[in-house]
Amino acid sequence: MIKFKMLLVCILWALCYPFISIGLDQAPPLYFAFMRSSIAGVALLLLCIRREEPIVPKDWKTWSSIIIIGIGYTSLGFSGMFLAGSLVSPGLATVISNLQPMIAIVFAYILTVEKITSKQLIASLIGLTGIITIVLPSLINMQGNLSQGGVGFVLLGASGVAFGNVWLKKISTSFDMLLISAWQFILGSIPLGIGALIFEDSQDIIFGQSLILSLSVLAIPGTAIATYLWFHLLKIERLHRLNAYTFLTPLFALFIGGVFMNETLEINEIIGTVIITIGIIVLNVRKVKIGIR
Repeated sequence: MIKFKMLLVCILWALCYPFISIGLDQAPPLYFAFMRSSIAGVALLLLCIRREEPIVPKDWKTWSSIIIIGIGYTSLGFSGMFLAGSLVSPGLATVISNLQPMIAIVFAYILTVEKITSKQLIASLIGLTGIITIVLPSLINMQGNLSQGGVGFVLLGASGVAFGNVWLKKISTSFDMLLISAWQFILGSIPLGIGALIFEDSQDIIFGQSLILSLSVLAIPGTAIATYLWFHLLKIERLHRLNAYTFLTPLFALFIGGVFMNETLEINEIIGTVIITIGIIVLNVRKVKIGIR
């Protein structure tokens, strides 16, 4: 059941790829990130209300953890993701953002959250190799689309998500994941909204069917549902094991592009898919004991 839920999370995240591009054509990045995260937070909070349980945490310990996760996972994660969109090539952004599992290893070590096993590390490295293989042509042809600021934004986003995940894992046994998911989006969206008001022009937002469709897919299934499932999985499974599965997200994005957008797979994408699959197999293989009678 854990593997099925993780595959579902990766599919929901993969659905976001085309709709992020659509949304960024209709709204400035920080405004778009603010709308996506705040809508997701409100949707999750409505689910909390339906459970007829308290929806407002009463102790500072809970609020402090929500703020830390919200700033890392939502404020830094979303701002880095969207601000880098027009500054670096999609291939480079994909590779750097998929360094998140490696960055999480460092944070997990510093915060003494969990140790990574050799099998999880190998699976993660194989997965990253597969990602690089898939986007290799984009990396080769990225001359003129390499921005230090863009690279910095992607690293900022990946580091924010990694720290948010590690901190969530650290406190996961003590809190209600649905409530944490809702409030971290709501509080994490506040810096995004403030940044949008300061640095962007609201008149650049094109309210129409494209923006509504993009936000509907991104905010509800792609963000609210996927993040709640991810947070729930973090509560019951090792972070580094789950992180290795995240390399499947670009793979599913390729599949979605091929089925629904008539995109054809290139040879490097096929090879990269095989490499990522090998990484997942390595992650799930069990030691076979051979006995001699």
